[in-house]
Amino acid sequence: MTGTDLTGLGMALAAGAALGAIFFAGLWLTVRRLPRVRSPYRFYALSLLFRLTLVLAGFYLLAAGGTKDLLAAGAGFMLSRQLWLFAKRTQTAPPVRDDKQDT
Repeated sequence: MTGTDLTGLGMALAAGAALGAIFFAGLWLTVRRLPRVRSPYRFYALSLLFRLTLVLAGFYLLAAGGTKDLLAAGAGFMLSRQLWLFAKRTQTAPPVRDDKQDT
């Protein structure tokens, strides 16, 4: 592999990571907002459609670079997911309120 090949793969990896960050940040924002919307099913479906369209369009553009670029972008997407899970797992979740307590 030449330096140009490695640069292209690095850029594809970074592009895949950016797509993943956008996808999972959008998912996180959607889930946090679901309790406050009037129609949660419609809101989630539209959010999913928007996020999938954006990510699939990005992967389609990256596929023009070849199979290696597409695989590097997929690896970047998965790396972004793992980093997102790690970042969110370190935060403590608020306790769940139990409304059905015996008095």
